[in-house]
Amino acid sequence: MPTLCSVFDCVNKTTNKQFSFYRFPKARKNVASDINALLLAQRKSWLNALHRSDVTDIQLDHMRICSLHFKMGKPAHYSDTKNPDWTPTLKMGYIKNSGKATTPNLQRYKRAEKRLLLKPKQLFEESPKNNFNEQHNEEINDEIINDETGISCNTELTMANISGLELLKDKCDQLEREVNYFNFSENTFLNRPTMFTYYAGLTMDVFKLVLESIKPGLTALNQRLTEFQKLLLCLMKLRLNLPFKDLGFRFNITCATASMIFRKVIILLEHMFKRLIHWPDREALRSTMPQSFFNVFGNSVAVILDCFEITIEKPSNLKARAQTWSSYKNKNTVKYLIAITPQGSISFISEGWGGRTSDKYITENSNLLNKLLPGDVVLADRGFTISESVGFHCATLKTPGFTRGLPQLHPCTIEETRKIASVRIHVERVIGLTRSKFKILNGPVQITTLKHQDDRTCLLDSIVTVCCILTNMCNSVVPLS
Repeated sequence: MPTLCSVFDCVNKTTNKQFSFYRFPKARKNVASDINALLLAQRKSWLNALHRSDVTDIQLDHMRICSLHFKMGKPAHYSDTKNPDWTPTLKMGYIKNSGKATTPNLQRYKRAEKRLLLKPKQLFEESPKNNFNEQHNEEINDEIINDETGISCNTELTMANISGLELLKDKCDQLEREVNYFNFSENTFLNRPTMFTYYAGLTMDVFKLVLESIKPGLTALNQRLTEFQKLLLCLMKLRLNLPFKDLGFRFNITCATASMIFRKVIILLEHMFKRLIHWPDREALRSTMPQSFFNVFGNSVAVILDCFEITIEKPSNLKARAQTWSSYKNKNTVKYLIAITPQGSISFISEGWGGRTSDKYITENSNLLNKLLPGDVVLADRGFTISESVGFHCATLKTPGFTRGLPQLHPCTIEETRKIASVRIHVERVIGLTRSKFKILNGPVQITTLKHQDDRTCLLDSIVTVCCILTNMCNSVVPLS
């Protein structure tokens, strides 16, 4: 059954879709007492606007007022007591007007709302201590009289205002620190050396030395990031192997920009610090020979050899897929020959070879044997069958013994194998340290990093070289004593 508007002389019914109809406000259950007080006050105001004394509270629950009697077409919220529509005022039956007389009130209300929006918001709530100071501290009134005009200026300064300014300054400093916490700037890692080492893989002191060396080259790159952030982005990719989409989100740049910065910084690092992977001369090796090597082989050990493999995506080309298949890993890999000194520093890193390439072939074709001097001792795994190639350079190859064709090893061979294994294990420790420090070497690596660009080595070779350079900047895993 349609309901008629409760305003006198209004013929609008609920069947008329051009108007909206609103119930009278009433108290609610399970709400605060102050809210119910506002609702009851608004309900009483609506009833007074009707100018009807014959209506009970039960009848009000079934009565409606249409939107024609509100200036904005709907009633205001019960908490907005200054709004003209907090009470229906238009065409209430006993006042003959068209609503024009009350229009300035609505305009005045809108202007007041606009001023509230333009007024700066209070950023921080005042502490109870400041309120206490405002109530109990005496105001300091300094009266300054101008001699020429005789006009006096009163300035009021209270201790509460001073403490409020200090509190506001502390809050601003706290907000600035919170903002710097998420943008990976230099201020983010203040007093957080452990977190910086986690993200960069280097200490802050070593990082600053590297940054100062390549800073001119970093300036020419993307101007949106600082030189600190560009180098940190590259190290985070090496350290944690984060996707470029994640790095772009962290540094507020696009995925393509993050990839471009990573490639440029990798090439720059390789160009500036490649000399840190060098083959030391014999005198330097012998003067700093660790005691564990000296007890077994004297001071004649020059290098320890081993190979490690990095998993890559399966190539679409069948020939490339066959060349990179590793029967040892049962995956498509790229193999690298690494050589370390007895002191634990990486002295040689080869370019990448397909996973099916043998250790012997890589060693004989990677220009490592040309660095040997007569009398040098080379330690390697039993898979390096290169004794003839090493002997051609008047050097000696030491590998663990074979049991092929023999029922068991000779006791002397067992003892020599044990001694070789006790010191050769350091090359595997260096490889494990490099892989654990830079997770990008654990793979799988995108196949696009194997493409040669601008007559240079592929990006993966540069990545492996830079990882070895950064490992040499850290402490050695081989004890000198």
